[in-house]
Amino acid sequence: MASFITCRYVARVAAALAVVTAGTAVAEIITISGRFPARNREASYLQRLAIDQFRGRDGAQLANAIGNALAEARNGSGPHFMLLGDPGARADGVLSGSATSDWEEHRVQLTRNRCVERAEPEPGKKGDGKCTRHEDVPVPCMERTTSLTASLRIVRTRDGAIVYSATKPRSETISWCPGESPSRSAEATIASMIDDIAGETRGDIAPKGETYKVRYREDRTGLSKPLAEQFKAVLRQTKIDSPGACAGWASIDREQPGQHAILFNMGLCAEERGDYPGAIDLYRQAGAAKHGDDVKVAIGRAQSLIAGAEDEARFRRR
Repeated sequence: MASFITCRYVARVAAALAVVTAGTAVAEIITISGRFPARNREASYLQRLAIDQFRGRDGAQLANAIGNALAEARNGSGPHFMLLGDPGARADGVLSGSATSDWEEHRVQLTRNRCVERAEPEPGKKGDGKCTRHEDVPVPCMERTTSLTASLRIVRTRDGAIVYSATKPRSETISWCPGESPSRSAEATIASMIDDIAGETRGDIAPKGETYKVRYREDRTGLSKPLAEQFKAVLRQTKIDSPGACAGWASIDREQPGQHAILFNMGLCAEERGDYPGAIDLYRQAGAAKHGDDVKVAIGRAQSLIAGAEDEARFRRR
């Protein structure tokens, strides 16, 4: 009876796929959306954040960039921070810091491929003849190293505790030779570094929503032949019907419990619907059946999603 049901299931899924995915080859993945906590959760709990004056040659530019980045931070309920210009104006925390850049240029000898031998110019034509041999030769060039060091910290006003502290150095070296131009100016490099630090700081202290893709496990080892065929059909179904595919994994598990790929794929389905503790339990069972880096990554991701959900509940109560 089970074999008949399996064959009928496979035929039904195959018919649907023949219409929707004829001739295509798409990776068997699941798309999941979730909310992750800030890397520094304590700092993310400060709702009213004042940005104090930043010291250093590039301090004001960095302060403005961080302010713009934090203004775009969102939690599940809306804008994450209320940004204040006055550190004493009812702020829950005060962000301060410094930023100083520098650059230096010096001569270097680099290797470039150059023409070292030419044919005689054609009669009646001006200029050099056609190049007949190239070689890598030493060339006098210029090199510029641009650096930026930023220091940041957030002090919680109610108790004076430093809840966030970071030093963010950046460095870039570029070179150019005769006939070439530097890829960008030192000023443009510094501006890019400042924007990068601002974006990184937002990730440090603000939560984020993310939509990501995870590949299903595809190993059918250990399954009976009929269930292995059903596995292949469910795997194809993931391209057009994720809920139906999740029901398919559960159906196979009821027929033959404990196969590692089925457990892992059921964990992905649990993660997709927001059952993160259930997902972790299934990932651990899958890992016990067959170790893999994907299990470690999945467990860590689900644990982060649990923290993100806890923080979102906290933000809603603010």
